[in-house]
Amino acid sequence: MDNSKPVANDVGDLFRKARHYDRSINWPARIAREIPVLMDVLGPPGKGGIVDAGCGVGRQACEMSRRGYRVVGVDLSAEMLQVARGNAEDGSLSVEFLNESYAAMHQAIGGGFDGLYCLGNSLAAAGTRDGVVEAVEQFSRCVRTGGRLFVQVLNSEPIRSDLPTIRGPRVATVDGTEYVSVRHFKFLDGLVQVTNITLWQDDGWHQRSHIGQLYPVSLDELRTFFEQANLRIDNVWGNYDREPYDTIQSDDLVLTATRV
Repeated sequence: MDNSKPVANDVGDLFRKARHYDRSINWPARIAREIPVLMDVLGPPGKGGIVDAGCGVGRQACEMSRRGYRVVGVDLSAEMLQVARGNAEDGSLSVEFLNESYAAMHQAIGGGFDGLYCLGNSLAAAGTRDGVVEAVEQFSRCVRTGGRLFVQVLNSEPIRSDLPTIRGPRVATVDGTEYVSVRHFKFLDGLVQVTNITLWQDDGWHQRSHIGQLYPVSLDELRTFFEQANLRIDNVWGNYDREPYDTIQSDDLVLTATRV
């Protein structure tokens, strides 16, 4: 790294938290990995529409809409949704974004949806065990009987023994600028503290870091939470390639379920 120029921690509005996050993800690769399996699990577009729970900057919601689905994206962060609405500027998209918590989701959007998905640790970002329980209950209430759910969280079990736990680097290129991100995970008081650090270079080197908190929900817990919410688990996978889940080896914990 050329240290002749200072490392900045932020560069104004362009790298506010949400906009920075949007530029730190390799979206073409992620969309190519996620969307086909989502479409397969949720089934073809129907009149009931689908829900993107914890939609963030709305990239998946927009892609699902382009494929014929009516999508309602829900997120607690108004800043993330501001970026999401910008990403959905194409007037042909049938997508709506609402600023609500998981706890108020059913009240905000109602029920009867054909399906729901929750990706990228958004469920774990509920932050506590009770928060995850409430979120799963709300997911179930929003989906009609026979509707499908797709939930993906990080498999937290390897983090307990892998010290230090570093994931990445992730590389994304936006408007000719390359962004390199790494994540550091640490168990702290029964929760997982995750720090995301991104570096990029234009007129010098810059960095942006953000710390968040996740609840390390386990498969056994999810089985219990889903059963209590009248959700029948159909599949448990270790990644988007549908490989079997392994407690120690799998990077992800992916569940598909049906509302019964």
